Amino acid sequence: MGQKLTKQDVRDAVQHAFEQTKAVSGGKNADYIPYLANVPSDLFGIAVCLPDGEIIAAGDTEYKFGIESVSKVPTAILTMNQYSPEEVLTKIGADATGLPFNSIMAILLEKDHPSTPLVNAGAIAACSMIKPIGKPDAKWEAIQGFIE
Repeated sequence: MGQKLTKQDVRDAVQHAFEQTKAVSGGKNADYIPYLANVPSDLFGIAVCLPDGEIIAAGDTEYKFGIESVSKVPTAILTMNQYSPEEVLTKIGADATGLPFNSIMAILLEKDHPSTPLVNAGAIAACSMIKPIGKPDAKWEAIQGFIE
């Protein structure tokens, strides 16, 4: 049986992770989306939401970062919750292509469906599966509500 963590354990882990990584620099902002190119690159924050809704945070967590591809993960989870992991696996797949997330070649290599909900084509397919089907505003509310 696993060890039970306390809230203080989580606070300590978040603070430790923040302290260990806040000085890491390098790389550059993505520039294919203007919003991302203009985010101050010295900002950094970590936030964890506990099951009871309490948020434990360190760093620049009040800044409104764009979530871009990070949103693919909760959308894939919501799709699996609404259907089943097996159905999502059948309709979308779960194979890493080794190609960039926006690769056209990755789509062409898969003959019957995208390879994973974590690449653009698979994320679009996952979004199309979100219930309620045929109601774009309600579908967006379901995704946004799940992420919140």
